[in-house]
Amino acid sequence: MTTLSLSRVTRVLACLAAAAFPVLVWGEVVVINSENHPALKRALSETPQADKDANGQLSLEEYVELLPQQRPNDPENPKAPLLPVRPNGDLVIHEFEDNNLGQNPKWSPVHATPVKNSTLGNLGGNWQREGDAFNRDLQSGTKMMRRRVGPFEGKLFLTTIGNSQRAVGSLRSPIFLIEQDYILIRMSGGAHPGRVCVNLHTGQGIVRSATGHNDDYFENVAMDVREFRGQFARLELRDQHRGLWGHLNVDEILMTSKHGEARVVNNRPPPPIPTGGLIISGSGRNQGVLKLENGQLSCEDKPLVDKAFLAVNPMPENAPRLPGAVHLLNGEVWNAEVLTVEGAGRKKILNIRSQIFGAQKIPLSTLSSMEFVAGAPGDPREPGTFYRKDGEPLPGSLIWVRAKDIAIRSPLGVIPVPRAAALRFVLARPQPPAQRSGDEIGLTDGSLLFGTTSFEGNQLLIQHETLGELKVAWNAVHYLRRNLPGLTWLDNVPRTVMEAIGPALPPPAPRLSTKVNESHARSLRIMPHTVLRFALPAPHGPALFRGQLHPVPGNRARLEVTVLDGDSPVWSSKVETASGPIPLALSLPGGEELTIKVAFDGPLTFPCGVDLRDAHVIRTTNLKPE
Repeated sequence: MTTLSLSRVTRVLACLAAAAFPVLVWGEVVVINSENHPALKRALSETPQADKDANGQLSLEEYVELLPQQRPNDPENPKAPLLPVRPNGDLVIHEFEDNNLGQNPKWSPVHATPVKNSTLGNLGGNWQREGDAFNRDLQSGTKMMRRRVGPFEGKLFLTTIGNSQRAVGSLRSPIFLIEQDYILIRMSGGAHPGRVCVNLHTGQGIVRSATGHNDDYFENVAMDVREFRGQFARLELRDQHRGLWGHLNVDEILMTSKHGEARVVNNRPPPPIPTGGLIISGSGRNQGVLKLENGQLSCEDKPLVDKAFLAVNPMPENAPRLPGAVHLLNGEVWNAEVLTVEGAGRKKILNIRSQIFGAQKIPLSTLSSMEFVAGAPGDPREPGTFYRKDGEPLPGSLIWVRAKDIAIRSPLGVIPVPRAAALRFVLARPQPPAQRSGDEIGLTDGSLLFGTTSFEGNQLLIQHETLGELKVAWNAVHYLRRNLPGLTWLDNVPRTVMEAIGPALPPPAPRLSTKVNESHARSLRIMPHTVLRFALPAPHGPALFRGQLHPVPGNRARLEVTVLDGDSPVWSSKVETASGPIPLALSLPGGEELTIKVAFDGPLTFPCGVDLRDAHVIRTTNLKPE
């Protein structure tokens, strides 16, 4: 037997009562039915059999009976979900009355359906959380804040206050259809546009955004969405501010026909102010806004005169991307829509569509995995396994990929799976080459490519082994990490831990992070007491070792870091508990072997350690202008 929450039962009973009795809506007596309400009108056109009394109208009572039913799962003609309707005609997106953040809000289809040519992702599924800001349960948050927010609806509301001050994150709703003139949000909190806010996403990106006024007292904010009626959308609640008034409170979110006395938001938010990027070149390291014009790269409007080793652009908040991806054996990742498989046996071909390089045919023999929904790097990827949203992974081989389903030959026989339930099929483990000859390019849609690069106009030209020449707009490039003669990135060099001593156990082994952000592209964490040695590749000779040394977040120990060229010390420094970044530019006369020692310079205290960021060695003969 299905168990309904008390609040949901109350809402259903209210809807049923509204079907029998007229209500007063904005001074008018109205009986909600398909003649005067867009959601009921759409429901009747999509499901004529719901009109049980055959009077040509869908009553609110008949509409309520439709809500628990699953919508047709048809990727070719996706049906928008049916939202609950209040007696006054308001559509309920979320009321925050249950501790169900990260779960299905009851109106969203359980099985996700791909929406063609949409950057919003799949139709259906749960609220999606990122980060830690929205992990708190509603009951404890309401108890802490109830005296500060003023009157609120129901028993609970959402707040991000009370978590760690450094907790940030976002909460995204499932996709819904805009069917009323206004989205009404009862909210308060910080006034940090773009950082602490409620955003409305359509296929055009963020089209409306609402913030608080550095005040916790709830107010009604109405997003004017008349120009977007009939379009799919999703809401995003954001808390990305770690300082004063870095929290958000939301009581309920509705769609309504009139805004009443609410504060109205009727303009698109201004584009985000460009934040600093990063450039590392022969002349050193600089941070600021990067521009590419007429084939010339500049930082803060100053032209770059040296060869660029590394360039990082900030990742846009709403970068368009397709829902899936393909992972290649060589380590590349292409953001793409996975279409169909054609051919037979070892000659099977996968058809995909990319925003960057259009339609492509890829031999399955070159693939590591095909991802119907792009996953995270840490997601399980066991070769010969099909992963699905609901149910255990299926071991087996791939038979077909069609528009409506995927078939797997498993020990239980041939199993067809609806496409909407598919996550990924893994063919093999990636086998990247030991040494790469090309540059590494990360795009804002999540693609990772390798090839030879150059600049032309405001585009990055990529000579790709498989795709040929690609021209990518500079604002679609997240980062460019070059592989140049005489340049050695230290994370590509085999490293040997020569010594690791701890008070009881050895310290953790050095750990490399490849997550790219505005301050660095690679970071190697080294704990005390560790001695780490790198054998630099030939040809040997005088070189320059560069990078940045950062204490790990929350470091409480005094440390001493020493750098040696072979057995000869070339630099040593104390790292205090609150030290800022330490730039390194050290001459290595021999240039054959580099050793880094990290040791305690005082009592043993935890956490402790240093992060070595974007470390590289450049032969001095190669420090020439581009």
